[in-house]
Formats: sequence, structure tokens, C-alpha cells
Amino acid sequence: MSRPVARFAACLFLAACAPAARPAQDAPLPSVAVGCSDRDVRIIGPTGKIVQDLLAHDTAVSAVSFSPDGRRVVSASLDKTVKFWNADDGSLENSIDAHAQGVLCIALTADGRTLATGGADARVKTWNAFTGKLLHDIAAHSQPVRALAWSPDSKMLASGGSDRLVQVWRADGSLAGTMVGHDEAVTALAWSPDGRVLLSASADGYVKMWNAADLSLMARQRAHDRGVAAIALSPDGAALASAGGDSRLKLWAIAPTGLTEKASIMLEKPAVGLGWSRDGRMLVSAGPDRAVRYWTPVGLAAAGRVEVPSAVTALAVGGG
Repeated sequence: MSRPVARFAACLFLAACAPAARPAQDAPLPSVAVGCSDRDVRIIGPTGKIVQDLLAHDTAVSAVSFSPDGRRVVSASLDKTVKFWNADDGSLENSIDAHAQGVLCIALTADGRTLATGGADARVKTWNAFTGKLLHDIAAHSQPVRALAWSPDSKMLASGGSDRLVQVWRADGSLAGTMVGHDEAVTALAWSPDGRVLLSASADGYVKMWNAADLSLMARQRAHDRGVAAIALSPDGAALASAGGDSRLKLWAIAPTGLTEKASIMLEKPAVGLGWSRDGRMLVSAGPDRAVRYWTPVGLAAAGRVEVPSAVTALAVGGG
């Protein structure tokens, strides 16, 4: 079993060497957790410094998430485990042997009580996030599960797979419906804040909008030329950020009729993770170039950058 390792000297060295990202008017940054290819989870605090550096897993970290109160971080890995960390002191609170193959994605409910995990074994599982008790084990897809997202009321769980399907599950584990419409693996999912719209993104380059009431297709948008790696919906539901294999980061305005591109920039390498601050004033991206980047949503203006020691494989944004 992996044990958390606090590398305070290394953290201080990195913080001193890497420029701390600061937005306009010197406002605090949102807290960020990144999972890395070197098996570590790193937490970056409001000053842009690494405040925790945890040797979290035996192989690369595939997913990270903050609890709603920001006091816990959940990490998942290709080593088949999910781990729960105290964000303040870096201690390991719990570890779950979650899947028969690597864990590829996770999602917490809005109250932080239930965790969903998706695995390369094509299964979706739900867990009590405090005790680690298994609640439901669902044969969800015919191929690996690549994306998960809870509805805002925590009554529905959407899953996306390499089988190109989007499935919607009730909290009791029963199937509510299936959406067929992507030509390649579903890579990311997001619900609108009112729960009326579900967005899906795919390696086929498209982002699609689905009516959550009847699961009908509302709109589709060719977003990226080389597949969509990540999407993130702003807290007010008015803007969508997307990152693609074409190394572009894009910002879209959302309307019932579809998406309208508002900004697009070229990154050094494709981003694999996106997240908004809770107040919607800042977007964060990260990827294999080892840089965590902060953006203001107006025109995607750069607001700062923090370097981490290895390639970022997963990202989550906490308070701020």
C-alpha cells in the first residue's frame, strides 16, 4: 500500500524556482489538485505554491477531485485503487481497491457523500465516500468507462465509454436511458447547473448537448480537429471551456440552440484537464508540458502559470 510522503523541502525548492501565478489585482487563486505521471498528487494553494506533494499511487494518477468543502482530495490510478486524502496535512484517510483494472475516472456528488468510479473493466461503481463501502456495482459499458458526471441534485449519474455510448443511471444503479450519437470514445461529460442539459465530448471532436428530460439531442458542435480531451462548464452555465488534441483551448457561449465560439488559443501541448474557480472568474488548465495555467475567461487572457515536476495527467479545481 502506498503511503503519503510529505516532501516539504522539495516543495519549497519548487515553489522558489517556479513563478507563482497571480491574477489581476493580486486576488487569491483557486486551490488546484493535479495528478501526475510520476504517481504523485500535488496540491497548489491560493498563493500559487505547492502546499502538498503526495506519493499517492503505484502508477500514474488518472483522476483527481476535491470534496465540495475543499478539505479532502480523492485520487484514482491505473493501479486500480482510489484514495482519500486530507488536503490540509496530506494524510491518507482511506484507500479502496476499486476495480479489477485501472480506474479511469471519478465523480463526487454535490454533497460529497457518494463517489462514482469508472474503470477499464467497463464497470461503474458507487461508494460511500466516508466509509468506502460499495453501494452499487454496474455493468455499465462494453468497453472502458472514460467519463462520469453526477447531476446537480445527485439523482442521476452519466457515464461515457470507449463504446461511444452515454448512459444515464439513477442513484439506485438502475438505467434511466442511453444516448447514441458519438463516433468515437466519449471522453468528458458535464451537466448544466439546473440539471436540464447534459453535455458530452468525444474523441470524434464533437461536443453534444442533450435534453436531460427525454435524452434527445439538442445541438452538436465540431469543437476540435483531433478529439476533445476535456470540457468544463462555468458555474453559471453560460460558458463552456474545451481542450483538444489539436492543442487548442477554446471558450464557448452556450445557448439552447448550441455553442458559439468566443475565444481560441494554441497551447504548447494539449491540455488533459480543465476546471473553473467556484466564482467563475478563472479557468485552469494543465497537461503534459508540466504547467498549470490560469486564465481569465474574457478572451482567455493568461493570468499566471505554475510549474510542477512531471506531466499532469489529471486536474481538479477547488475553492476560489
